Amino acid sequence: MTENSEYLISRASQGDDGAFGTLMERHLPALQAFIRLRMDPRLRRWETVSDVSQSVCREALNNLGSFTYKGEAAFRHWLFTAAVRKLVEKDRYHRAAKRDPNLLETNAPRSSMNRDPIAREICGILGSPSEQAIGREMQARIEDALDAMSEEAREIFLMSRLAGLSNPEIAKLTGKKESSVCYLLCQTVAELSRIL
Repeated sequence: MTENSEYLISRASQGDDGAFGTLMERHLPALQAFIRLRMDPRLRRWETVSDVSQSVCREALNNLGSFTYKGEAAFRHWLFTAAVRKLVEKDRYHRAAKRDPNLLETNAPRSSMNRDPIAREICGILGSPSEQAIGREMQARIEDALDAMSEEAREIFLMSRLAGLSNPEIAKLTGKKESSVCYLLCQTVAELSRIL
């Protein structure tokens, strides 16, 4: 029988490392995808998704005792909010005078070595080298399309597609009308479809 998240959170907050491991195993793929797609392009030059997600998980473990379980969507939102805070923290760190990512060569080609394995999973890469190359190209197109979106559109898209929040939940979190959320989400999906 699969243990539910509420039980795992309760056990993990009491120091049960196995429960925390099981909990993160369930949520790590979505967390890493969220981080990858939410990450600023400049920050991708300095940080890997794995490092950021590991840092988020470590902080989540430390703060789990203050979390009140109200369902899977609420837990994902809590976890993804921690990821957003971590990305802001990392961005500030790297924007400090001596670490300004804008000082890097801005036209440097994206290397497949800088790509994170979780992003390749998003694109469903399996098989031959040519399929992997096609997947990397698709991954870059997805990242570029999301980077080009407004902050508001990207947030709503990621809340819906990665966090799994419903339109009413997104509306409540963003302070928008549900109809506005639905409209913006439809526009965003249509624009991504057109680009991809």
